[in-house]
Amino acid sequence: MKVLEFLGFIIKYLLIGLGIAALFIVFMPEKFSQRTQPTQSVNTNIESLTHQVRGSGFADMLESVRPAVVSIKARSQAFPLNSEICGSSLQALPPDTNACAFLNNGSGVFIDDQGHIVTNAHVLDKAATIIVELNQGQQLQATTIGVDVESDIALLKVDIESPHYLELPKSDNSRVGDWVFAIGTPNMAFNQTVTQGIISAKFFSRVSHYIQTDAALRPGNSGGALVNAKGELIGITSLSTQTEQGDKLYQSYAIVANNVAHVVKQIKQHGEVRRGWLGLDGDMTINVDSIAAELTLTPLQKQQLQQRINQLPYGKGIVVTGINPQGPAEKAGLQPLDIITTVNDKPIYNSADLISAIWNLPPQSKITVEFMRNGEQHSQQVVLGQRS
Repeated sequence: MKVLEFLGFIIKYLLIGLGIAALFIVFMPEKFSQRTQPTQSVNTNIESLTHQVRGSGFADMLESVRPAVVSIKARSQAFPLNSEICGSSLQALPPDTNACAFLNNGSGVFIDDQGHIVTNAHVLDKAATIIVELNQGQQLQATTIGVDVESDIALLKVDIESPHYLELPKSDNSRVGDWVFAIGTPNMAFNQTVTQGIISAKFFSRVSHYIQTDAALRPGNSGGALVNAKGELIGITSLSTQTEQGDKLYQSYAIVANNVAHVVKQIKQHGEVRRGWLGLDGDMTINVDSIAAELTLTPLQKQQLQQRINQLPYGKGIVVTGINPQGPAEKAGLQPLDIITTVNDKPIYNSADLISAIWNLPPQSKITVEFMRNGEQHSQQVVLGQRS
C-alpha cells in the first residue's frame, strides 16, 4: 500500500511540472526558439563554406576570368654598352652588339572587347617595344595610349577584339576580410598563376586608393588582376619591394579598380590625367610642436594655436603651414595657421584626407573649404588649379 502511495506522489508532481513547462512554452515561446537559431545559422554557414571549398565554384570562376589576364614583355631600345645607363641592372645583348637593353616582365588586364589593356606604368619604363602574350599563347604587339606615372597606371591597345575582359567598376564595394584572387605571370617561368588571400587593409596614398592583400605576389605580377570571389575586378596588382640587410620584403598591393577607371577615362579623353590643385601645405593639428618650429611661432602664438585646436575633436583638422603664391588657396583668401576641418563636407584629419577629397576633381572645379581662423568657423569656395 505504501508503495502505491509513493508512486502516486511522484506521478502527481510530475504532472504538475509538465503543466508548468507547458505554460512557459505557450506564453514565452521566444525563450525556447532562440536557443535553436544560432545552431541553425552556424550549420548553414558551415555548409555554405564547405560547398565552396569542396565544390568547383572558385575553379569555374577562375577559368572564366583568367583569359582576360595577359603577360607583358616590354623591351627598351639598345644603349651603347659604355653609356652610363648600362651601369644599371640590365639585360645585355650579345657581346658583338656592344649594347645593352632593359627587359621588363609584367601582367595586364583586358578591360573591354576593343583590345584595351590596363597595366602598371612601371612595367613600361623605357619601353620601345611591347609584346602582349594572351593566355592561349598568342603574341601581339601593343601600342601605348597613355601613361600616368603618379597612379602607376598605363593604358595599352592591341589589334584584337578580345572576347574575354574584366570591366572596370564605377564604385568600390570591397571590404577588409573579403576573399580575393591575384592573377598574373610572375617572373618565374610560369605562364600564369593564381594566388588566394584576403583584403588585409585599405588606404589612400598619393593619388589613389589601395588594397593591401596577403595573396602572394612576385615580380611580374605587376599590372595583373585582383578579383573577388564572384570574379569581379576590384584592383590592379602592384608589387612593392624593399631591401633590408640584403633581404627582399614583398608587399602586395592593388590599385582600387574604380580609381583605375577614372585614370583610364582621363587618358582616353585627354591623353593624360588632369588633377585639381589646391595650392597649400598643411600639418596635422596634433603636431603642434613641429608646426611651431616650421613657422617659428612665439610661445604666445603657439599657446593661441593650441587653444584653437582644443576647440576641435581630437586630431581633426590640418593647420595650413604654407600658401603657394597666386595659387587657388591664396586667391580664395586662405592664410597660414587656418585650420581646415572639412572639404566638400568630408572631415579632414591629415594631408592624405585633403588630397583624397580632391584627387578625382579636374582643374576649375569648385570646392567648399571649411576652416577655423582665430577661433571662428569660416566657409570659402575655392576654384582648383591644375596640378603640375
